[in-house]
Amino acid sequence: MSLDRRHFLAAAGGAVVGLVGESSSGGGARARAPVSRSQAPGFYRFSLGQFQLTVVSDGTIAFPAEALWPEAPKAERDAVLASDFQPTDKSTLQVNVLVVNTGDRLVLIDAGSRGKMQQQPTAGRLLQKLAAAEIKPEEVDTILITHAHPDHLWGVADASDTERTFPNAEYVIGEAELNFWMQPDHPLASHAVWGDIYGQNMKTLAAIKDRIRTVKPDGEVVPGITAIATPGHTPGHTSVQIASGSSQLLCTADVVGNRAVAFQHPDWRGGFDLDLDQGAKTRRAFLDRCASEKVMVSSYHLPFPGVGHVVRAGAAFSWLSSDWTWDGVSPT
Repeated sequence: MSLDRRHFLAAAGGAVVGLVGESSSGGGARARAPVSRSQAPGFYRFSLGQFQLTVVSDGTIAFPAEALWPEAPKAERDAVLASDFQPTDKSTLQVNVLVVNTGDRLVLIDAGSRGKMQQQPTAGRLLQKLAAAEIKPEEVDTILITHAHPDHLWGVADASDTERTFPNAEYVIGEAELNFWMQPDHPLASHAVWGDIYGQNMKTLAAIKDRIRTVKPDGEVVPGITAIATPGHTPGHTSVQIASGSSQLLCTADVVGNRAVAFQHPDWRGGFDLDLDQGAKTRRAFLDRCASEKVMVSSYHLPFPGVGHVVRAGAAFSWLSSDWTWDGVSPT
């Protein structure tokens, strides 16, 4: 593990203040355009066979580049980020929650953070965006927790962990993942950073404990949605296969994050992976599968809405975003 408190909790970058509509002479009329920096509601719908899928944004989180890839040569890391027109000092990750309407069940893939990551103020917006997408929390039947990291798990309950966010939902989590976090005398309990996360995880899991169902690798979450074991980021980290008829989509969870680094250098060990070697091995194998099967991919952390394909680029890979569809049908 390679992580410290400053890197995990600190949101990178500062606010940019803009001046709107004032002439250089001081005598001109002021522009009447709104000065708010808020964007349009963050949701995106498309179809997969008979399923309707909606990507709903929980916002963004940001970390220093050196925290995400602490072992990568700085010059090489900077070159990869700069070639993709990204800052070299930090990486901003989208938080894309996928909602799957199978016709019989309404399923969320992860639940965001509900604002509990206080040093990441641009995250925790899932409820607002669900409302914009006309999805009510009480309508959600199932939530699959891919792994117990703050931006995936903590949104299942309110700030005091006394009220479930999705009151009627069943919570599904990988058996290995739950066993890892619930083990007595946990090895992370006294860690400077992971100890804080472990403590919060215990409170959050306690809020939903009577509604938890575990799933094994290749186990069915609901008909059409299958858990895939992708360990490394955490011991029980789960990705997801969604299938309706002949149509298929794979959800990455946190197998990949940055759209340039994860694909061009899948073997670089990630600073947030609990098992660094296994994380890199899993990443390459997962990307290889996506490229070989030419399957559509939904990613939790790639640029919104995070839907596209993995293509081969020599011995590595690249990310090809799907064209935006405006009528809710399957993207190409």
